[in-house]
Amino acid sequence: MLFSVATFPIGDGPSLHKSVAEVVDEIDAAGLHYEVSPTDTVIEGDWDSVMPVLQRAEKRLRAHHDRVFMLITVDDYAGAENRLHMAVGEVEQELHRTLKH
Repeated sequence: MLFSVATFPIGDGPSLHKSVAEVVDEIDAAGLHYEVSPTDTVIEGDWDSVMPVLQRAEKRLRAHHDRVFMLITVDDYAGAENRLHMAVGEVEQELHRTLKH
C-alpha cells in the first residue's frame, strides 16, 4: 500500500518546514520506506505499520499547535510490492526514458 500524506499545522505562518520535519522524523524513526516531495510524503507499508506512525506525528504536532491538517490518500494495490519505486519505473518504461526527479 502507498500512503500519500500531507500534514501541517493551521495558522503557523508561511513556512512549514519545521512541522514537516517533525512528521518526517516520525516516519523515518519507524523504519518505513518513504519519499518526501514539496507537497507530500509518500509512505509504503500496511495499515498496521503506517497508521500508528501518522497518529504519533499528529500528536507531536498537536503538542505545539491548536489545529493540525492531515490529508491522507491510500493506494491499496493487491499483491503489489515495492510500489514506491515500481510505479515510477513503469511510467519510465512506457515513456522509454528516465524521468527527472
